[in-house]
Amino acid sequence: MPILLIIFLSLFTVFVCNFPSLCLEKAMLVEISYLKKCAVVLLIPSVLAIRCFSATTPRDTIAFNESISDGQNLVSSNKKFVLGFFSPGASSHRYIGVWYNSVPRGTAVWIANRNDPVQDKSGVLKFDEVGNLIVKNGTGSSFIVASEMGVRDREAAILDTGNFVLRSMTDRSKIIWESFASPTDTWLPGMNITLGNLLKSWKSYDDPATGDYTFGFGPSIANASASQFIIMWNRISFWTSESWNGDTNSLIPVLKSMGIIPVSFQCDNLTCMYTPNPADIMTKIVLDQSGSLNITQFNSEAKLWTLLWRHPDSCDVSNLCGVNGVCNSSVSVSTSESICKCPEGFAPQEQSNSRKGCTRKTPLQCNGDRFIDMLNMTFPDNRQKLSVVEKSECEFACMENCSCTAYAHSLSDGCSLWHGNLTHLQNGVETLHLRVAASESHG
Repeated sequence: MPILLIIFLSLFTVFVCNFPSLCLEKAMLVEISYLKKCAVVLLIPSVLAIRCFSATTPRDTIAFNESISDGQNLVSSNKKFVLGFFSPGASSHRYIGVWYNSVPRGTAVWIANRNDPVQDKSGVLKFDEVGNLIVKNGTGSSFIVASEMGVRDREAAILDTGNFVLRSMTDRSKIIWESFASPTDTWLPGMNITLGNLLKSWKSYDDPATGDYTFGFGPSIANASASQFIIMWNRISFWTSESWNGDTNSLIPVLKSMGIIPVSFQCDNLTCMYTPNPADIMTKIVLDQSGSLNITQFNSEAKLWTLLWRHPDSCDVSNLCGVNGVCNSSVSVSTSESICKCPEGFAPQEQSNSRKGCTRKTPLQCNGDRFIDMLNMTFPDNRQKLSVVEKSECEFACMENCSCTAYAHSLSDGCSLWHGNLTHLQNGVETLHLRVAASESHG
């Protein structure tokens, strides 16, 4: 091979390697057998080898005139996180999301278009002509991920923190927009949580649309001078942590009882973030679709997430399932099954919302009503205790009072009656005898 040709090809290869867009856009214009798919190997007696892999090396950015289609991904520089299109659970809808690169079948930690999925695999993530970062589908409609009109000195990048950012190309430290300021259901290390920057639960295991719960940090509802974690359900207080007092674990004191405290919080009166322990272990805090906060860490040997702490158990929340609704804490949050059910003889007050409680299918008749046995229950609130000894006497006392809706009897606890609607029904170990119209009793 002529020495001048070798030098020319070497210089050409170095040039193309440093300008990968040229490799992709201009490769068809150069018909040289030594340059195929931007991979050149030159072997000379001194065993000089030059390789350019720009066509296959994962990229971590999208420039103003670039895009990624469904099936293509961005990978952060140290290969910790991936951004691309995915479908959650059994859904066929497509979403742009971020997930851990090393976790098989990993759940997304952030989603750009959670309420605006693409119906098929026609989606493209790109900048539009005025500088908005958008998800565009095959019909031409689009969803704006981040808006910063009129500025072209920018690129979108996935960072090794899991943060997806828009930043200046000339000054990459200048962040224009970031996903950490618009989280979905997952709190990652380095992300600040406030009452304005909230976690929002998924609607269901297969649907990442905004659910019923939010999680934030800020002034206490009861005491504005103290700050705490707050979970809200449909804008109603659902759970609050202990108050922040400067101690890294004052918000969740029970973490101190663990052999290794998994996270340490750093907060002030308005914002809060955390660092994992050990510092290099993959850790996330997730607000699940049942309203519980979960602290998990990744077991690299078992290749799975280990749940270290979860609270609240949803059924601990008073009257979660409304009047006459039964809360079942054994229902897994990884299924689409509702945690709230109606007893026999009852139907949901709203078919679309099982937490609105249950209403009788047939009104009580007073005379001729029957009792059905509800096994493995926890007794409802507001019971009336009677001094009768026998079960038959307890049942008769309830049946004789038209407002009595349930009774329970045991040798150790005696007789208990309930009147009107029942609240805070949930699974447990007791037997409750529920009053229903005779037509609803199938025993």
